[in-house]
Amino acid sequence: MRYVKRPMPTMREIQALPPGRLYLGNGLLLKTTPTSRTWMYRYTKPSTHRVTETSIGPWPEYSPSYARQVATQLHVMVLKGEDPVQVARQKETSKITFAEVCEEWTNHHRSKWRSLKHVNNLIGKHGQRLADVPVRAIDKSMIIDALSSLYKRHPDQALRALRMWKQVLDYAIAKEMRPEPNPARWRGHLEHIFPERPKTNNNHYPSLPFKDVPEIIQRLRLRQEKGTSASALEFQILCASRPGEVRNMKWSDVDLENRTWTLPPERTKQNRQHRVPLSNRCMEILALQAEYRTNDFVFTGYKDEALDEKAMRELLRRMDLPIRATHGFRASFRNWAARTFPRDRDLAELSLGHLIKGKVEEAYWTEDALEERRPIMQKWAEFCCSF
Repeated sequence: MRYVKRPMPTMREIQALPPGRLYLGNGLLLKTTPTSRTWMYRYTKPSTHRVTETSIGPWPEYSPSYARQVATQLHVMVLKGEDPVQVARQKETSKITFAEVCEEWTNHHRSKWRSLKHVNNLIGKHGQRLADVPVRAIDKSMIIDALSSLYKRHPDQALRALRMWKQVLDYAIAKEMRPEPNPARWRGHLEHIFPERPKTNNNHYPSLPFKDVPEIIQRLRLRQEKGTSASALEFQILCASRPGEVRNMKWSDVDLENRTWTLPPERTKQNRQHRVPLSNRCMEILALQAEYRTNDFVFTGYKDEALDEKAMRELLRRMDLPIRATHGFRASFRNWAARTFPRDRDLAELSLGHLIKGKVEEAYWTEDALEERRPIMQKWAEFCCSF
């Protein structure tokens, strides 16, 4: 009886209806609750052949004649094999731009990253040409045009951007903002346009032989009166730390009495606490920095903020060294430790803040061997200062 038209109820009849459903033919029905009356359209989805309903609008804002008119239009769409709900979603999403989807996707996955700088660079800066394009309209040619110039200059960065765009468009497909397939998909598609370069053995940070480190430390000592960068770099070398860990080091992380620097999980690559035993020379550097302390940062940069990420790299450039990444000094330490303490491999890896245990072993091995590592870091400091 659903497809047989029935006379439309009057206002009094509608007001007197008990909670339930009144079917009026061609899929139109009036859903009644104790507090509302809503016009609905009931139909069978062409794609799944399952019965579903969609709202037309509330009564009395939508009159019976208007509800009948809308239901007739929706009925015609179903007879043509179209899904009214799907068509309505397509109209709603037809104006959603790539930039809006990127923002929604970034907010959805924000907890995965400590900083959005890299994400905003890949989808914001490199995706500028697609920013105002409706996400439903993005196709293969637009992806290629947006990345071609970047691929010629920085192919690795272009491929990183492409992988992130694919995730954004996958999200848009899952949210029914655009149809499949994904125009940024790689296998069998864009891999023929942007081939990945052959992998080489030069993917690691370049480093200096550990025998050259004492000379570097001596040269840094001569520069420490001119700025903070030299002290920060020497401290990083002596602690075998990552540059970001030293730049953002705070006095609240330092236990001067126990000669320990504790990095909180959110500032470590492995997302777990890492303690560094401080050598005699490290304590001297901290004493020097304490004389000029203006805030909680140990190595203060411009405007009393953390030292800029380029500061130590620029120092290496001015010193005319064959490396430009301070991270490479960690490799110098590891090579020295392999020669000096060949039996203490685990302690050397722990000194670098590396994970050396599987998930099961990590659940039982909870200590970080701080005191066992202290002699190693002291010996390393003495070696670095042996000029």
